[in-house]
Amino acid sequence: MSVTGASAAAVPPPVTPSPNTGQPEPGAATTSGTAPPSATSVPGLAAIQPSPAALNTFIDSAQLESLQQSIVGLVTIWEEPIDPFAMVAVAEPQDPAAPPELPVMSICTGWFDTPTTIVTAGHCVDPKEGRLAMHMQDGPVDPETGWPLPLDPGLPEPQRTVWAFQPRELPGAVLTSPIIVRVHSFRTAEDGDTAKLEVHGLPPAKPLAIAANAPQLGEPVTSIGFPGLNISETDGIDIAGLLSGGKAPADVLQDSRLQPASTSGTIIARQFRQGVAVHQVSADFDQGMSGGPTVNSRGEVYGINSQMTVPFFGQNFNVITDTGMLREFLGQDVPPEATQPEAAQPEAAAASAPAAHASQVAAAVERVDSPGQGLAARWPYLLSGLGGVVLGGGLVGWVLKRPTRATTNAGEAEAGS
Repeated sequence: MSVTGASAAAVPPPVTPSPNTGQPEPGAATTSGTAPPSATSVPGLAAIQPSPAALNTFIDSAQLESLQQSIVGLVTIWEEPIDPFAMVAVAEPQDPAAPPELPVMSICTGWFDTPTTIVTAGHCVDPKEGRLAMHMQDGPVDPETGWPLPLDPGLPEPQRTVWAFQPRELPGAVLTSPIIVRVHSFRTAEDGDTAKLEVHGLPPAKPLAIAANAPQLGEPVTSIGFPGLNISETDGIDIAGLLSGGKAPADVLQDSRLQPASTSGTIIARQFRQGVAVHQVSADFDQGMSGGPTVNSRGEVYGINSQMTVPFFGQNFNVITDTGMLREFLGQDVPPEATQPEAAQPEAAAASAPAAHASQVAAAVERVDSPGQGLAARWPYLLSGLGGVVLGGGLVGWVLKRPTRATTNAGEAEAGS
C-alpha cells in the first residue's frame, strides 16, 4: 500500500548505512540517541489533527460491522386513496378458496444520517413510482399479449405508508420493533433520487457521515443494503403469518434472520443521468439495495445506491448519487473541495458532519407462466424494483417460488422510468 500526502510525512525515513563504515549516513534517522520531540514539547503540535486513513484500500471488517448498526430496512405499502365524497362500494364476498392477496409493496434500504432521521432513495417513496407499481401488479392487461395496458395519467396519487425496521439479530439495533416513519422531503429519480424520513420517540441512533470530497476514479468503495435474493433465501421467513394478515411485512422481515449485506468495487466513471451528476461503480447491486449507502474505506458516505443494470443484460451500469448534491439536499455546507476528487485536494479535511442521502436500485419485469396457481394468477407481471424491490422480487417472490414456475424478462431499469 502506498502512502501519500500528509500520511507519508509521518513515516520516518529508513536508516541507510554508509557503504564505507556501516554507520548511518549523516542526517539519516536513527533508533537511538535523542528522542524525537513529544507532542507537548512542540508548540501547537498537540492541536494538529491526525492524518486521515488512506483511501486506497477497502473498508475493514470491524468498521463495516459498526456501519451496519446504522442501516435500516424500509417497506413502503401503496394503497388507493380514500375519497370521502365517493359512494361506499359494497365489497363482493370473497371466495374462501381464493388465495390471499398481498398489498402492493416495495422494499428499500435506508440509513441514519442524524440520530433521528433516515435517508433513502427518492423513488422508494415517490407516489409516481407507487402508482406504477400498483398498475403493474393489479392494473388491467391486454387480453392478447398479457402485458399491462398503458397507465392512466389521470389517476390520483396512491396512499403511502412507510415502515422502518432493523433485524432483531443486528447488533446495536435501535428499532426494536417496526415503526411508521414520516416522509420529510424527497426528490424524484430524475431530479437526484434522494429522500429524508423522520423518526420520533426512539433512542438516538448512530448516524453516518458524508465525505467532504467527491470520490476519485479507481477508488475502492463498499455498497451496503438488503439484496432481494437474501430476503427470499433467509431463514425464519414467516410466510404463513404474512399471508394470513397476522404480521405486517416489516414484522416478518424483522423477525427473520435477514442481515444487511455489502459488496465492493471501485469508482469507474462520473456520468450524467438526465442532467444530474452520478458516480458509476463496479460494485454489484441487487433489488432491495436502493437507498443504501456507498462508503469509502473510512466509512464516509459518497452517495446512495440509485440504479442498476440487470446482470444478464449487457454492461454493468450501477450508479450512486453525487456527493455534493447529497450534501446540498441535506442542508450541509458544501466545501469547495467537495466538487473535486480528494486526490486533487490532499489538504482537505476528511471528517464531515453526519448526514446521508438516498438513491435507488432497480427494476425487473417478471412474467408468471403458471396461470391458476394461487397468487401467481393475480400477478401475471410483477415489477421487481421501483423503490428497491416491489415485492415481485421480495416478499412476493417467496410465494411465487413455491410450486409456481416463473420466467423473467428483464432489461435495464432506471429510477423513475
